[in-house]
Amino acid sequence: MSASSYGIIVEGNYDSAVYGALIRRLALPEAHIKPLPCQGKANVMKKFPGLLSTFKYEVGGNPVDMAIVIVDSDGKDPIEVEAKMQQKIQGRKYPFPLNVRFYAVPQAMDTWLLADVGAIDAAVQRRGGKRVTRSHDDPESLPHPKEWFRNLLTDHHATYTAPLCREIAEETDLQVLSQRCPRFRVFAELVDC
Repeated sequence: MSASSYGIIVEGNYDSAVYGALIRRLALPEAHIKPLPCQGKANVMKKFPGLLSTFKYEVGGNPVDMAIVIVDSDGKDPIEVEAKMQQKIQGRKYPFPLNVRFYAVPQAMDTWLLADVGAIDAAVQRRGGKRVTRSHDDPESLPHPKEWFRNLLTDHHATYTAPLCREIAEETDLQVLSQRCPRFRVFAELVDC
């Protein structure tokens, strides 16, 4: 069974924009996606068990097919972060046909935005910025990708906004992203079960 509706609990509005765009590309362009931004990782970790019930009646009075809780790992082992989230709902039942899934992106969401320099360049140039010819060589190892990405945009006369981030996610070559950020493959498999 493939999902056509998703409820995603994320850290903020930028995450909603990026993960929503990527899920549509991995699943179906017309997939129903309901994001719940939580204003930070601490709020996600504290509130997600209760927030999951928000998705029970999301699709015409029915539950979403799959709920996904997504956080930045901030340098911690993503698998350990995911296990910690899973433990928080142990013993709880949710009505989602494809269950609740957890994903911790290595470092931060901006890691993935740094993967495809062509996508960054196209989005920046559409906004009147300077040509972008290089990004970070190993985005998943970068300790502070958001800061690095913001500086890259500033250096090329672009502003870090949720619409710009969504645009980059929509244009990113998913093969390039999978090669440059190997853990993205886990996310892709999780979404397109």
